Amino acid sequence: MQAAEQQQTGDPFLGLLFAVLAAVLFAVGAVLQHEAAELSSSNGSLSPRRLIKRRRWMLGQTATVLGTGGQVAALAVAPVAVVQPVLAVTLVVGLGLRAVRTRQAPLRLELIGAVLTTGGLGVFLVAAQPAAGADHGPPSNLQVLFAVVLSLALVLAATLLGHGAHGAVACGGAAGIAAGIAAVLISVGVRGLREDGWAKTLAGLTVWGAVVVALVAIVAGQQAYARGALAWSLPALILLDPLAAVPAAGTLLGEQLQPGSVAVWLPAAVVAAIGVVVLASTGQPHVHEHDEVGAAA
Repeated sequence: MQAAEQQQTGDPFLGLLFAVLAAVLFAVGAVLQHEAAELSSSNGSLSPRRLIKRRRWMLGQTATVLGTGGQVAALAVAPVAVVQPVLAVTLVVGLGLRAVRTRQAPLRLELIGAVLTTGGLGVFLVAAQPAAGADHGPPSNLQVLFAVVLSLALVLAATLLGHGAHGAVACGGAAGIAAGIAAVLISVGVRGLREDGWAKTLAGLTVWGAVVVALVAIVAGQQAYARGALAWSLPALILLDPLAAVPAAGTLLGEQLQPGSVAVWLPAAVVAAIGVVVLASTGQPHVHEHDEVGAAA
């Protein structure tokens, strides 16, 4: 029985390492893509033609793709409730990189937010002890279809809210929810590969649903970066990703958190969320003059 449970949960420590690597790569990608989107937008409208010509956007996309690979590797060996909350490190690293690139020292409030986020996250992971549920079958096609339709509807609604802070937060939040749902569907697909093989897994709806939702999350993220400061869009994305992923993993995968330690991990999760909100209240959009001069480079 213990061996079967270990096979289900995989190696959480290795998954944690992959998740941290993915978070760093996502942070690099987010900062570079945000800078490129900011420079390629005109009156709040994103110009895709100008965007794809920018070297930093291509580098950001490369970092994001590599980060996605790290995330998939993490989901292959660790529960979703371990992997997705760790990606909150993306926010801390991303705002740190932004401070370096803008040559501005982090504000005291940013440091406080970083400590709250990482500290609360660490306590949450230790106390919650997320584990994959044993004897939980794959989700039905109806459940997968509902997850896909929900992601599409949220992103579409967010894009209709216009530009500025509200638009950036809405698109970032929709991107986070879609990314969390995509992570769960990816985890379902990875489990299917181990149990059923390539042919049966690729013939199912889960993998293609994961691809669609992941692409929707990317589109929503790009829209969020173009509509306002990184400190508006990225925190919303990072906060809502695990908030969507953890309950979705419980529903679709049967993953469980340690119920006996709820008095510890629940407040820790709240502290981490407060840290994200604190970080979201700091930072303003930064456009470098020398970037405008060398925009075509």
